[in-house]
Amino acid sequence: MTARAWNHIEPAPQDLFGFIAIDEHTHKGCVIQEATDLGARLVMIDADAVPGDFILYSFSFEKALPCKAVSRDDEVITAWFNCDLTDPGCEPPAGARNG
Repeated sequence: MTARAWNHIEPAPQDLFGFIAIDEHTHKGCVIQEATDLGARLVMIDADAVPGDFILYSFSFEKALPCKAVSRDDEVITAWFNCDLTDPGCEPPAGARNG
């Protein structure tokens, strides 16, 4: 039998896999590098393709999470969960590039 990538998954990987909903027909895969109850750092090939507001799915989460990108570069998005910019606590940091 040929060895396949999924035969060699580490037993407790730190990074989780997820999907970002771009629209109702388009999803992009990502690695959830770090997640807290407030937000997450997402790594993907083309972060510029992700809008400022998006939905994050993962088998590791109990439900889909609405997100707002608060900073990004070519491959990394930092996002807050369930963020509404009318909430003063959800203001992006000064100098952050918004989605």
